[in-house]
Amino acid sequence: MKYALIGCGKVAVKHLRAALDQRRELEIAALVDTRPEAADSLIRSCKIPAAVRAKIRIYTDYQAMLDEIRPDLVAITTPSGSHFAVAGAAIAAGAHVLVEKPLTLSLAQADELLAQAASRGVRIAVGHIYRFFPIVQAIQADLQAGRLGRILQGEVIVRWGHAQSYYDQAAWRGTWAEDGGVLMNQSIHALDLMTWLLGSPVSRVSGWIGRQSHRMEAEDIGLAILELENGCCCQVSGTTSTDPQRQEARFTIIGSEGEIRCGILRGKPVLEIRDRQGHNLTRGYVARFLRETLRQGGLSALLRMKNPHSGLYGDLIRAIRETRAPLADGRSGRDAVELVLAIYQSAKLGHPVRLPIESFTLQDMRDYFPPFSS
Repeated sequence: MKYALIGCGKVAVKHLRAALDQRRELEIAALVDTRPEAADSLIRSCKIPAAVRAKIRIYTDYQAMLDEIRPDLVAITTPSGSHFAVAGAAIAAGAHVLVEKPLTLSLAQADELLAQAASRGVRIAVGHIYRFFPIVQAIQADLQAGRLGRILQGEVIVRWGHAQSYYDQAAWRGTWAEDGGVLMNQSIHALDLMTWLLGSPVSRVSGWIGRQSHRMEAEDIGLAILELENGCCCQVSGTTSTDPQRQEARFTIIGSEGEIRCGILRGKPVLEIRDRQGHNLTRGYVARFLRETLRQGGLSALLRMKNPHSGLYGDLIRAIRETRAPLADGRSGRDAVELVLAIYQSAKLGHPVRLPIESFTLQDMRDYFPPFSS
């Protein structure tokens, strides 16, 4: 399949490396960025072989690329506020799309993309890479099979610290129009993962947001309580005001027969699984995962797990070949956006909000905080 990457910023490195991992399936045909030097820098960062590099065309206009290359698969890593327009153009050109999180910044736009993809017969995948972390899928299968009993409670903690310079680097970061704050940007991965693991739709949310230490339009701290249809609840805490050198995302699930604690801290995985009697089951999970991964894909499959985007790409390619929905499909991306918007709406209204929600967007939050002082 011809592959094109639109947007050559920081996260694009992980996408391009994942595409290189899939060279048997993907021909890297084009890179697109309004700054040609960004595409050149991306190529150097990924150390692309000369034979592959010779076939890559660089564009500054994504529509021109779509018209000339006619790619089969397009990855989109542009600022969040542009996802709808760029993904819509790629779908109209007949391409499958992989959109970095969040899928869009509004439900109406997300629903329109889903409808467009269905009418064109193409797939949408969303960059919710936490679903592709090692062992996570084995944990999800065991939770749904009831091996840890009835799910009672979940907790999500995202401490993804950023200095002010992070927001100052690009005018769109931290704005209501193009980005949102810690909930829509840094925490949506974790919210998607947790609701997937808990295995039930969210029925009601209570949310609070604040702006504590950054000069930005949106929030740098968000808290929420999620009530799920299956009777369990989940606590959510996200902030970008912590130490940027100790970025952490942590998840806890409590079942009637056991507990799971997993996450990442400074880029390294953390995992603990215990039954109700306190026995540590972690080694057994790791051993089972290693055996299954080696059986299915050999040592190269283990090496690719260092970049969860490789799992995301591999699953999407198989979904296209097998005419099925990807694991992180457009519908799950749309539902994650709805959940974050419901938390924002609850924070603004000052009371719990029931899902589904209607006609609420990030633009409705523009007057929530007073203008920040420079």
